[in-house]
Amino acid sequence: MQQTYNPDERINIELFLAARQLPNLEFFSKSDPYLELYYSLSGQQEILLGKTEVADCNLDPNWEKTFNIEYQPDLTQILRFQIFDQDRMGREFMGETHTTINDIFQQKNSLITLQIKKFDKAAGLLICKAVKFKESNHYAQFQFSGINLKNIDGIFGKTNPFLRFYLFSEGVWCHIYQTEYIKEDLNPIWKQFEVSLQRLCFNDENKKFKVECINRHEQTKDNQIIGSFETTIDEIFNKNIDSFQLIQIKGGPAGIIKILNKQRIHRANFDDFIQQGTTFNIIIGIDYSSHNGVPQFPDSMHTYVEKNNIYQKALNDITKVLESYNIKKLLAIYGMGAEPNFSNYNSHGYQTLFPLTGDFQNPQVIGYQEAVKTYQNRLRDIVFKGDLQLEDFIKYVQRVAEHNATKLIYTIAVILGQEQITDLKEVYNLILSGQNLPYSLIYVGIGGDDFKDIKQITHLINSQNPPIRNNFNFYKYQEDLSSSILKKSLMFDLPKQVVSYHQCINL
Repeated sequence: MQQTYNPDERINIELFLAARQLPNLEFFSKSDPYLELYYSLSGQQEILLGKTEVADCNLDPNWEKTFNIEYQPDLTQILRFQIFDQDRMGREFMGETHTTINDIFQQKNSLITLQIKKFDKAAGLLICKAVKFKESNHYAQFQFSGINLKNIDGIFGKTNPFLRFYLFSEGVWCHIYQTEYIKEDLNPIWKQFEVSLQRLCFNDENKKFKVECINRHEQTKDNQIIGSFETTIDEIFNKNIDSFQLIQIKGGPAGIIKILNKQRIHRANFDDFIQQGTTFNIIIGIDYSSHNGVPQFPDSMHTYVEKNNIYQKALNDITKVLESYNIKKLLAIYGMGAEPNFSNYNSHGYQTLFPLTGDFQNPQVIGYQEAVKTYQNRLRDIVFKGDLQLEDFIKYVQRVAEHNATKLIYTIAVILGQEQITDLKEVYNLILSGQNLPYSLIYVGIGGDDFKDIKQITHLINSQNPPIRNNFNFYKYQEDLSSSILKKSLMFDLPKQVVSYHQCINL
């Protein structure tokens, strides 16, 4: 079997977040806090990873939203947390704190408590728990109901119940899922849902997980626990136990939770498709447009005045990673946006797409070293002129992918280019139209631009409603990253995109 990048080489962590003793910024009720998480590597630009849900009227929130991050022990991964009070007039800053992922793992049970500060004044505590998870293809589908739940709202109200599920990790119960709440119902039936067994019990059928039944309050009052129980996947599926007695915090019964429907689900993952014989076709496009500068000058990104220009470095590093995806180490290399003057290439004038080998029938070279050598040998034979247009390259890649759609061949297409692209709208439409083809498109940004237009493509794809498969990624090349980090960064989403393709065609 071919050697490829294995997702298990990555250490994926999930961050569980809670806060305590937050200051109350409201007069007639309690604040409604939510958290924003910012992430950065030491010395690099900070990015917003996302935000939690709003915790209504709660100064001690346990947020359901968690954050997934790849842990890279040899880098300083900085986390900055900002907390805001959400109201009808907007939001108000409540405080912030920061730490690193390494600092979290140095704490007992990977659990850290941080002082929140608002303008240098104490503003509560943030509790952060990190849990390591592996890739999983085992899931469980459940539908629960409640029977004769205890009414803890008294004679003038009725309980609004929902269920909350907890994973037990290193002495800490981590909140991993909750159902919708059902208004004023002591015999509720909740909607069917699905949960990964990795998140529920670390894929251990005998490891207990906890379920709490909670009464939701709309305003001012905190939610109340009606009761809870603990069970295992072994009890549910192997011993066929489907009814559980809720026990109150102080003891005593509080009703029954019953499983109405249950099902085990197995979804093939990246390794499964590799074992089934999936192979990879590698296509690389290099931007030779005039925006890169004239190669006869040292300030050109394609300069041949000095050795190892940035394109050559990027091509070397990236093809070294990519060749492991093809058992024969075959790499098809194309140029874009220039005039090639090759002795074995008949076309003349500006070309939006041309093979660096000079032969459309044989565009491949063997191995990353040959790819770099071909780039070096062709550099003086290319006249830089015109703009970068990607339409022909993407259409070509999609034709190749469509041709291989009935085979176990998945195409990885990589573009090495600067920011100036003249057909971004066409590129975006092409990516949308080809979302269900067996290929991934990776844009590797070369140079110091911010690439905001190209990043916008990812944002537009991810904001589609209903959601669609995203097989496009942007990655900015940085010369100072080690090859191992480059490998992880460049190919982070590929396994998921292979899986998502197979899910699309099996719908």
